[in-house]
Amino acid sequence: MELKGINRREFIEKAALGLSLIVILTLISMTNLLATEAQPVGELTQNKEILRSLLPKVSEVSGWKISSPPRLFEPYNLWEYINGQAEMYLDYGFRLVVTSDYGSKENSSSLAIEIYQMESPTHAFAIYAAERSPQDKFVKIGVQGYIAENILNFWKGPYYVKLTSFQSSPTTERSLLKLSREIADKITGNYAEPELFSCFPEKNKVKMSERFIPRNFLGHSFLKNGYWIDYEREGNRYQAFLAKNSSEEEAEEAFGKYQDFLKSQGEIISKEKKTGCQKIRAKNNKKRILFQYKSTIGGVLNIDDFSEGEEIIEKILSELRLLF
Repeated sequence: MELKGINRREFIEKAALGLSLIVILTLISMTNLLATEAQPVGELTQNKEILRSLLPKVSEVSGWKISSPPRLFEPYNLWEYINGQAEMYLDYGFRLVVTSDYGSKENSSSLAIEIYQMESPTHAFAIYAAERSPQDKFVKIGVQGYIAENILNFWKGPYYVKLTSFQSSPTTERSLLKLSREIADKITGNYAEPELFSCFPEKNKVKMSERFIPRNFLGHSFLKNGYWIDYEREGNRYQAFLAKNSSEEEAEEAFGKYQDFLKSQGEIISKEKKTGCQKIRAKNNKKRILFQYKSTIGGVLNIDDFSEGEEIIEKILSELRLLF
């Protein structure tokens, strides 16, 4: 039977292809959701209440009114809210988000508040750091925040908070600061940047370049929990990193896979092994030094001089030995 320009066989093949694409997209979505641990029902209900309670109440911020009721999104429907960024947020340990709109009682000003609950304070720092820039204007709200013409973002504890004004006026910055401090004050506890960043040397560090990448670190599925800082000396940009594993055995396996990858890229590799630590030098267009110490993998990438890289590695290792 012919079907208007397409025969039965072609119709079946095209239908099968379409079905395959649907299955593939569904599997990708399921993989992202499965990678995010589901919260028990009681814990989920409690966390929703906590998020709602962090939103400023009208009685707490004079001059503002709530113009839309709070909306909550979970991992399964985050795409409905931030379609273009949902996958990244899930990779960074997203759990819940509450959002609500506020309007000024005095004029037409309005703004949106979003409070993201992440897997841990480290993950909240991670998503915050992924969206900041060294050129931003930083403010002491929460652990740290930054403000621009019509936005203010900050993190504290497991929460990443974003305020966006839909108008820009002389009072916008004052309003953003006031509302954000109201939220930050409700988040109890003392927090700081992840401890492992203290292992990196300060010399030549690029300001505000610290990053934490939970998954697929350096583009490899076998590397996770990556801590990254940019450095610059005389116009040359290089990087130092640490990747934390759950055990020494896991770190050894990942380190071996990384070596195999470098070899497959034509890198010239030399090895050195001492008690409790193994190290490799790799050379192609740029030089890199990598090491594995207990459950941690680390290294310096894109350096011009091995001796400089060795100096950085030794400083990192000396700090790691104090921690572990």
